Amino acid sequence: MSPALRIAIRYLFSPKSHSAVNVISAVSVAGVAVATAAIIVVLSVFNGFHGLIATRLGVLDPPVKIVAADGKVIENADSLAAAVSGLPGIRSVAVTLEERALAVMDGRQAPVRIKGVPVETYDSVTGLSSAVIAGEAWSDYYPGISPAVLGVGAANALLAPVGSERLVGLYVPRRKGRINPAVPMAAFRADSVAVSAVFSVNQPEYDADYVYVPLPLARRLLQYTVQGSAVEVMPAPGVSDVDAARAIASAVGPRYDVLDRAGQQSGAFQIVNMEKWTGFMLLAFILIIASFNIISSMSLLIIEKEDNTRTLKALGASPGLIRRIYAVQGWLVSIAGGVAGMVLGGMDQTRRRLIATLAHGLSCRIPSRRPYPCHDACGSCWRCHCRFCRQTRCINTVSSLH
Repeated sequence: MSPALRIAIRYLFSPKSHSAVNVISAVSVAGVAVATAAIIVVLSVFNGFHGLIATRLGVLDPPVKIVAADGKVIENADSLAAAVSGLPGIRSVAVTLEERALAVMDGRQAPVRIKGVPVETYDSVTGLSSAVIAGEAWSDYYPGISPAVLGVGAANALLAPVGSERLVGLYVPRRKGRINPAVPMAAFRADSVAVSAVFSVNQPEYDADYVYVPLPLARRLLQYTVQGSAVEVMPAPGVSDVDAARAIASAVGPRYDVLDRAGQQSGAFQIVNMEKWTGFMLLAFILIIASFNIISSMSLLIIEKEDNTRTLKALGASPGLIRRIYAVQGWLVSIAGGVAGMVLGGMDQTRRRLIATLAHGLSCRIPSRRPYPCHDACGSCWRCHCRFCRQTRCINTVSSLH
């Protein structure tokens, strides 16, 4: 141990003739500790937000999505899907077709976004069935009529009951052919679907107006044959989304954009990262200000130890050694505050409770849409399926629709 470090440690723990020196030193350590703990907690919370967003997006967003670099649809979607499915590290592939439409039921109308998906294989790519809150996804209860899975917002807008004989009409403008102005309805193509299930993922962009239908119906309605809006991919176990996206991008070439989950929802992740680093910079600035207290405590300590300094000089200590003694003591105070802050902010139980509470508040207590009536006797209750409460709650919503 060097003489400067040994003397600095002795000065740090030795009693002072003036109690104000001890108080200011303690305040310096506490300021650094609190600022360090705040930085750790804030970064942990934003990392929890990042994980929460990724978890919520993982329900209906595929791990990897291929879209056309130019244009609205992929012209050879089926061939592209077959080629991608043959790549190593790919478990399953699904072609989807998405478009705006008008949904009509018993005189009620709602603008919706229909998404055609392959019914038999789509659950291997996303977790649509796990998000169902009423009914059974793709239940073929109405012979001859294609089933549909509605978002809770579309279901409430249409007052659409699950398993009813009443059908939902879907209308889209014709893409091809001539239009007769004398017959306005001839400008639209129409088909009907039976509501087999209602889903909710507590994401407004999905819950508000999405209607999932079988891919053949969507293609027939939109006058497509082998085209698709996207090819959605599920990597094999052990293969990350990023690695799968890189492999697919190198295989399909520049004609297609290959997006992982972060690329599909880049806006949400960018906002979280921006807030995270803005908070970090503000707290780092506070930490710098708190560190100036150390300068004050060192100034008082130099005055306190003036007699000791003269003694050291008389014993042959060089000015450089004396400067190193007080510099090392300043570092010791800073390190003590930083270690205390890391211990305080790094307590797993505190971080987990805070992040769990915030995640619960985002995913459970503030539903994105009005709850959908269930089959219970009151006709206006809904169940929270989150891992925090798993409660059944009764809310004054639409009365029983069945």
